Amino acid sequence: MEYRCVNGACGRTFPRKVNFCPYCGTGQAAGARPAAPPPVAPPPAAAPPPVAPPVTAPPPPAPPPPAPPVAPASRPAPTHPPVPPARPAPPVAAGPAAPPLRKPIGAGTWFLVALVLIAIWFAVKPGDPSARFKKRVDDAVALTEQCRIADARAELTALRADKAAAAQVQKLQAAIAASAPACERKQQRTRAWTDTRKALETALAAGSLEKASTRLATFTRKWNDDDDTREWRERIDRLRAEKLLDDANACLARKDRACVQAKLEAAEKLKRPEATPRIEALREELSKLLESTLLEGRGGATSSSGTATPISTTAPPPAGALTTTSFVAPDAREARRLQVEAERDIAQGNYRGAMGKAAQCVALSGGAGNCAALRERAARLDRDYQRCLAAGSQWLSERCQ
Repeated sequence: MEYRCVNGACGRTFPRKVNFCPYCGTGQAAGARPAAPPPVAPPPAAAPPPVAPPVTAPPPPAPPPPAPPVAPASRPAPTHPPVPPARPAPPVAAGPAAPPLRKPIGAGTWFLVALVLIAIWFAVKPGDPSARFKKRVDDAVALTEQCRIADARAELTALRADKAAAAQVQKLQAAIAASAPACERKQQRTRAWTDTRKALETALAAGSLEKASTRLATFTRKWNDDDDTREWRERIDRLRAEKLLDDANACLARKDRACVQAKLEAAEKLKRPEATPRIEALREELSKLLESTLLEGRGGATSSSGTATPISTTAPPPAGALTTTSFVAPDAREARRLQVEAERDIAQGNYRGAMGKAAQCVALSGGAGNCAALRERAARLDRDYQRCLAAGSQWLSERCQ
């Protein structure tokens, strides 16, 4: 027998009588009403009996009240509550009719979709891994051509870290190896030129033009010429030409013909176009000095002999030539002075000037002294000097280096 909760909202059943509903907690003091017995199916209807005349029957007696049920003592309690009956599903309201099925996708649509997918793939596909390093390698090679070796080596390290292709790394390594020696020599030349330029400025400030010329020649012999060295050479040669012409003016004022001739020859060797007008003017002055010397010598000879010496009708020697006929008589003092000046010209590298002075010394001394040996020495040094310059070497301290 089962009992039902007195709470109509709960209505749960339980197998025995309890004081409180285990589901809703409602007190069961009034007594739990027994659950209604399950409905019994009526027996099948029998065939109707034959119709009989109606007979009035007495009313049936009232049924006795049912006795209260007693739970059997030996029935074990269930271990779990009974499962409540499932509630019936609510009725589904009738809705609108379902839409008709779509038509199947055609082959043309699939073809268009495939074309779109292929276009998207080509747009976003990953490129060649080596192509993205190509520009970096080319830029690094350009850095080596600019002698930025440190930056190129840093880029080489970065390419190795980024897993660049071995061929690209080798290409950059070869460019660095090829450019490093030339760039190192270029840097050494820059440092050497900085030191040489300071020395040249110091020598020019002190007026040591020969020292500056020697220092510049030493630098160009080792590191070759460039625009800076050519500019400095022209500057030094211009100053040397001006100094030689100033010395020639001083010699002309002393009426020292040999000195003027030597200075003019040295100035002409420098081949400075701005010095050409001064050289021509000094040549004219030297020619006038020679003519006055000849006239003075003839006038002295006429006064001593009492007879006039006829003036030669021959033309005077050229302005650039010095001959022994311009000297009127041997002079030991003049020969000694010419010898000293020839030795000084040899020390300064003016070998042709020394040759001319030594020749004049020989004419004045009559072959006596060391003038002949000095002339031969100047001629030999001049030949060696010309051969040295033709070979592209440097002439220092009377030797070709």
